[in-house]
Amino acid sequence: MKKFLNLISCILLIVIAFTVINCSGGGETSKVDEEIPDKPMVLDYKDLYASEKTLSAPIVGKAVYKASDGYVEKAEQGYNNFYYKYLKNNAYSEACVQNGVFLGEGAVFDGKVMTSVNDSYAVRAFVAPISGKAHIYGSPKPLNGNLSVKVILDSTILFDRKLAQSDGVYHSSVVDLIKGQTVYFVLLGAGSAEWNPTIDYIMAEETNLHHTVDGFYGDVHPFYDESTKTMYMYYLSTGKQSGGYVPTYQSLLTTSSNMIQFNDTKIKMDENAPPEQDLYYVLNVFKDAQGKYRSAFGFGNYAGSSISDDLITWKTGSSPYIDSADDMLKYTYRVYFDQGVYSGRDPDIFYDSESKQYYAIVINYYTSAGANGKKALSIYKGDENGVFSTTSTQALDFTGKGDPECPQIKKIGDRWYIFYSEYGTGTSGNVGRLAYRVGDKGVAPENVDWQSKKEMYLDGADLHAAQICQVANYYYMYGWIGYTPHSSVWGGYLNLPREVFVKDDGSLGTRLDKELTKLLNKGLVASLSNDNALINGFTQSNQKFTSTQQNATAQFGGTFDRSFIKTNVTMDGTAVGVKITSGNATYYVGVFAKNGKKYLAVTRDWDNPLQGVYQEIDHLDILDKQLKIVCDGQFIEAFIDDTYSLTAHTNLGSEYAISAMANTGCSLDNFNIYRLADYNNIFD
Repeated sequence: MKKFLNLISCILLIVIAFTVINCSGGGETSKVDEEIPDKPMVLDYKDLYASEKTLSAPIVGKAVYKASDGYVEKAEQGYNNFYYKYLKNNAYSEACVQNGVFLGEGAVFDGKVMTSVNDSYAVRAFVAPISGKAHIYGSPKPLNGNLSVKVILDSTILFDRKLAQSDGVYHSSVVDLIKGQTVYFVLLGAGSAEWNPTIDYIMAEETNLHHTVDGFYGDVHPFYDESTKTMYMYYLSTGKQSGGYVPTYQSLLTTSSNMIQFNDTKIKMDENAPPEQDLYYVLNVFKDAQGKYRSAFGFGNYAGSSISDDLITWKTGSSPYIDSADDMLKYTYRVYFDQGVYSGRDPDIFYDSESKQYYAIVINYYTSAGANGKKALSIYKGDENGVFSTTSTQALDFTGKGDPECPQIKKIGDRWYIFYSEYGTGTSGNVGRLAYRVGDKGVAPENVDWQSKKEMYLDGADLHAAQICQVANYYYMYGWIGYTPHSSVWGGYLNLPREVFVKDDGSLGTRLDKELTKLLNKGLVASLSNDNALINGFTQSNQKFTSTQQNATAQFGGTFDRSFIKTNVTMDGTAVGVKITSGNATYYVGVFAKNGKKYLAVTRDWDNPLQGVYQEIDHLDILDKQLKIVCDGQFIEAFIDDTYSLTAHTNLGSEYAISAMANTGCSLDNFNIYRLADYNNIFD
C-alpha cells in the first residue's frame, strides 16, 4: 500500500511539474513569443460607432419606411416606395442609375448623400402605399455648398428651411396620407447633404438612448475586443428579471458592435472544467501575457480565475504548481491574500507588458466585521506565469469609510491609476461615484504613496460603480444609473459612452467624443432670439445674451421633445445654465459658484446646486466654454469644455419647456436646441 501511495505521489508531482512548465492556465500550453502587442489597435472615432445597414426586405402596409430601405444594396426605382428624381424647370424627372448611383442632369444620389446643382435639384420621392396617418421626419445635414430643403406633399409645402450650418435641421410633420400621394424631399441650391428621411405609419414613440435590460444592469464590467471591434458588457444580475428569474449576482452579458445598441448574448461555463465560482464567474476581463481572455473573482481567502477563448464559454483559469517557498500545492492566476486578511472581494487584474508583471487590486477585510471593520485596497504582484505573491501592498486604508467597490488598477501612458466607488457617496447613500487617484510618473504601483494622493472624481452621485475600459487607442467609462431617480436602488440603466482622457498634469478629463456628438444631433430645432423667447433680465448682442440681474431668464415659446442643447457660457458671477421643466418637475443644469469653488451641476434648486448631483471644476475659468446637455427623457448628461461630465436621473418626462438662465455678469452665446437622436434612429 505504501509503495502504491508513493507511486501516486510521483505521478502527481510529474503532472504538476509538467503543468508548471506550461502554466498558461486551464491546462493549456502557451508560447513565450505570443505576447500581447505593446500598442493597441489605432481606430478613428467613426470606427467605434460603425453601424452597417443591410438590404431591406420588401416592406408592405402599415409600417416604418426609411429612405435607406430603398437604396441600401439596391439601385431600383420604386423599391420600398422610394423614387429618385431631379427638379429642373419646375418639372420632376426620373434619374437614371449607373453603377449603383442615381444621376439626373447634375443631380446625384449616392446612398444617403444627395447632390444638387443650381439648375437641377436632387429629389427623393415617396409614394404612399396605403392611406393613413403618418409621421414624416428627417435630419438633412449639409456637407458643402449653399443649400436649403423642402418637404412637399403633392403640392403642399410641409417644411422649408435653409441649411445654414453643418448641424443641419430637423423636420417633423404628422399628416393624413392618401394612397398614391407623393412626398417630395427636395434639396435646393448647389452642394451636397446627407438626408435619410422616414415615413412612419405606426407613429412609434421614440426609445431613450439610455437603455437597460430585463431586470436592469447590475454592476457593469465592459471589455472591448479589438479583434471583432465589439463591446462586451458583462454585468451582474439584479434578480429582477420578468422573463424568467436569474439568480442575483449571476454573470450576464450584452454586446454591441457600435457602442450604442446592445443585444443580449448568452454566456456559459465549460461543462468539463467550469470555474469554481458559478455565479459571478466573469467580471472584469483582461488579456494575459499570451493574449488569452481572463477574469478574476473573489472566493473567500483568495481571488479565483476563469479563462476563455471566445469571451462566451468560460472555464477554470488556474493550473497547479508547487510553491518553492513553502512546498505547498498552489494554483496559477489565483491571488492568495496576505497574512492577517480575513477575506476579500472585487479583484481586478491588469497585465503590464512593459514590466511583464500582473497587478491585482482587491478589497481586503482584516477582521470578521467585514465592511464595519479594518479594510483596505491592497495591491498584489504576479509574475509572467500568473504566480502571485501573497504579500500585498496596502494602497488605501478605508477603515471607518464605505467599501471602495468595483476597484480597478490601470496603467495609462507612464502613470498608474487606482479607481473605486466608495459606498455611501452615491445617490441616497448608495454605491458611490467614480473616484480615482493618480500615481507618480514612471513609478510602479507598489512604490506609489497612494494614501497621500488627492482623491478626484469623474462624475456625480447618480452614476454608480463606473468602470474604465480601454477601447483600442481610447478609454471609456460605463456605469449604471439607478432605475428609480433620487433613490437608493441597485441596478438600472447604462450611461452614454463617456470618453476618458489624460490631461497634461496626469489627471483625467471626460467628454462626449466628437463622433458621438455628431450622431446625437438630429438637426436644429430652435436658436435663442428675441423673436422666439420671453426675455427677462438679459441684454442681447447678436447671439449673446448677458444677464443684468439675478435669475434672468429667456424662455423659449412652446415645448420641445427629447433635446440636445449646445451653448457657450461665460460666468463672471454665481450661476449660468439652462432651466428645464416637464410637468411639475423643474431642474437646472449649468455651472455654479459655491463656497469659493465652481461646479457642473444638475439640481432642483437654482440657489443650492450641491443639493443635486455635481462635479467640481478644477482650475477652469468659465469664459466662452461650450456647455452641452443631453435631455433624454428622464436622463440628463451634461458636459462643459469637453473636460468635465455629469449624469443625472430626474423626474422629467419627454416633453420640456426650456429657458436660458443666468445671474448677474453671466452670459450665454449661440444657444441652440437640436433634436436628440433616439436608440433606433441614431445611425440613420
